Amino acid sequence: MATSSTKIVINDDVLQQYKDTCIKWDPVLRALPLRSANDVLQHMTGVPGIRGKKKFGFISGKSQFGPFKRDRQNEATINIDFREIETFHGNVVETFAPVDYIDLPIAYDDPVITDAIKQAGSTLMVLMQLQAARGQHIAQAAFTGKRNAEGDTTGDLCDGLLTIADKEILAGNISVEKGNLYKVSEAVTGANAVDIAKDILFSSNPFLRRENSIMLCSTDFADKYNESYLLSHSGISYNTQYDQPFVEGSGRKLTLIPLPELDGTDKAIITQKANLLYGYYNAADQTSIDIIKDGHYGLSFASDMWLGFQFHTIDPRRLRIVDFKVN
Repeated sequence: MATSSTKIVINDDVLQQYKDTCIKWDPVLRALPLRSANDVLQHMTGVPGIRGKKKFGFISGKSQFGPFKRDRQNEATINIDFREIETFHGNVVETFAPVDYIDLPIAYDDPVITDAIKQAGSTLMVLMQLQAARGQHIAQAAFTGKRNAEGDTTGDLCDGLLTIADKEILAGNISVEKGNLYKVSEAVTGANAVDIAKDILFSSNPFLRRENSIMLCSTDFADKYNESYLLSHSGISYNTQYDQPFVEGSGRKLTLIPLPELDGTDKAIITQKANLLYGYYNAADQTSIDIIKDGHYGLSFASDMWLGFQFHTIDPRRLRIVDFKVN
């Protein structure tokens, strides 16, 4: 791999080298934080180009054909339920010292850039490591973020999906009565997890059950489901079917997706990828990737973007929130 020497003192040549790297690799560096959050965002639908608010409609209604009549005329009964996604402007300005990376074997394996990255210098490796590290916080904010305009973390930038769900539960829009909320009545264990999952499935809206859906859950629930499955299906070979990606009885239509970002929460989300939206804006005309000198040894690396999350619809035919909290 071609490398460029890292000097202890930041002179004009070193500064220009980093600036040139930012310019050459600008699209990659802008996209990297979101790509680094792909373990979560791959289960959602990205909506690019949103700065501020945008409404999305979910169409339902009773419009239908009837036996032919020459004088037939029906009043439109199409309903459009709108939900609004809002992205918020966030930024990071981070000071780092290239001297800290002199003795480190820096490498970055990227499935998109592939061989091109092998020809890049160590300056790009450093910047990519910094940008990639920001992705893990985006992945966490996707669920547990709470908007706080005075905050300093990604978790303060915007409301995550669980925060949005909690607000809808408080407002009565997501409820047991409406069918888009399921409250677990007992603590989940390695003995009862399969029975609980099947009850969640069997009591869901039949149109939701018809969909190919995912259940985003904690790794703890997935582990207990596997343990429970093993106990209730003792004839299954341990190394062939122990890890069960599908909820028993769903006809392979409900897939368990354990995510560490949901560990420590008391919720799970059953829906489809198309119903989980993340809005973002990181185009070059309104955001920046920039490097400036900061003292004798440091550089200041600035980056910004817009980010927000939302459900397309909370209709029980498309969404169900599982509340594991046992009172």
